[in-house]
Amino acid sequence: MHPNAFLIYNLLLIVIFSIIVNSNNSFTLVYISFYCFFHFLIIYLGIYYYRSSLYIIFFLYGLGLDILWLNEIGPHLVVFISMLFFFKLSIKYWYNLNSYKVYFAIIILQIIMISLEIFFSYFLFQYSVNLNYFLQIFFMSILLSLPTFSFFIYIDKIK
Repeated sequence: MHPNAFLIYNLLLIVIFSIIVNSNNSFTLVYISFYCFFHFLIIYLGIYYYRSSLYIIFFLYGLGLDILWLNEIGPHLVVFISMLFFFKLSIKYWYNLNSYKVYFAIIILQIIMISLEIFFSYFLFQYSVNLNYFLQIFFMSILLSLPTFSFFIYIDKIK
């Protein structure tokens, strides 16, 4: 059996999810890198591999992040499922964009997605907003985006 790209992406999600929920404060930069990679992958799957099974996948990861980090159900679950609905409504427009436009859209969506998670965490559970942490995520998202996108294009070529 040869793994297809969708299976490889889901295996990557499992590994990265395991890493980010078991974060160590000594390796903050590594943790932030995986957190950014995780969000980039979630968006990439929603755009290029949209299918009904993603609702279950996004639900489980959103629920898992919320329960393991916040002991509450909320920000990640709401944002992940909302983004998936957004992808469903806009799927026909994504096919008309070239890869460069999709790449920039993913970066913008990633920043919006993480911002919404932080906002909902503050609004729903009064978690403090750490601007330094957000800026680290912002810059790491931009720094890692091109190598990540290139890596995903390589995976997409696997038949």
